[in-house]
Amino acid sequence: HESETSMSPLTTWREIQDTQCSSEPLWSLEARTAAIANHYYTCAINRVGTETFPNEFTSGDGQPAHNNFGHFYGSSYITGPDGSRTPSLSRTRNGLLVADLDLNMCRQVRDSWGFRMTMRLEDYAKELTRAASPDFKPQIIN
Repeated sequence: HESETSMSPLTTWREIQDTQCSSEPLWSLEARTAAIANHYYTCAINRVGTETFPNEFTSGDGQPAHNNFGHFYGSSYITGPDGSRTPSLSRTRNGLLVADLDLNMCRQVRDSWGFRMTMRLEDYAKELTRAASPDFKPQIIN
């Protein structure tokens, strides 16, 4: 049986002072592309505000220790297998998004777009097996 929905509970945040490293521009695309590629609904869930922890920690990015992740920008949404999506929730207030999902759309999109007909799973499996080999040498194109 194939999945018809996928929850993506992310706590995607952005460092306010570092806008070049922000994941925020990708937020509206992330779950949408997964829904289209996999022919199912995705629920992109993100919280709002800033959470502060009592003890400082490092993020493995070479930056000094800190006690929060930065600002969470909310904007949770649901995407259909055809790429349609709900409006996003608030960026600053908690909210609850309720939607009716037509699970038949998963099959309809899968059947009409023909992705399964053109998949080359055997080829992908061979390449993945080769890439997982301990002596794998990637092709480097200059």
